[in-house]
Amino acid sequence: MSPSDNLSLQITNHKLNSRNFLQWSQSVLLVFCGRGKMGYLTGQTKRPKAGEPDRATWELDNSIVMSWLINSMEQQLSQNFLFLKTAKAIWDAVTTTYSDLGNCSQVFELKTKLGKTRQGTLEVT
Repeated sequence: MSPSDNLSLQITNHKLNSRNFLQWSQSVLLVFCGRGKMGYLTGQTKRPKAGEPDRATWELDNSIVMSWLINSMEQQLSQNFLFLKTAKAIWDAVTTTYSDLGNCSQVFELKTKLGKTRQGTLEVT
């Protein structure tokens, strides 16, 4: 971690719930990109082997990134991801679990709006 990193555990006002994955993920990605920590989500920042000089720094950074992720979720959701070992594992599990749900709910909302759309006295289908 660099001295300029804000170690606050709250990184975004969007707490992940079961309906807002798209907004939450975009907020999280902006924060992580801005803090130079995207590699922990993508796996590009590799864990050094045991005994390598950067291993302790990687473990520290990974733990902080994991904390940021966990604390950006509603408590009932975050407990499902507490025991994963890396920030990438958390990110992948959250994405797998919630990304399709967000898309489905948005499609449903759009179809509902379309179903209520009229042009004059005619329904738009």
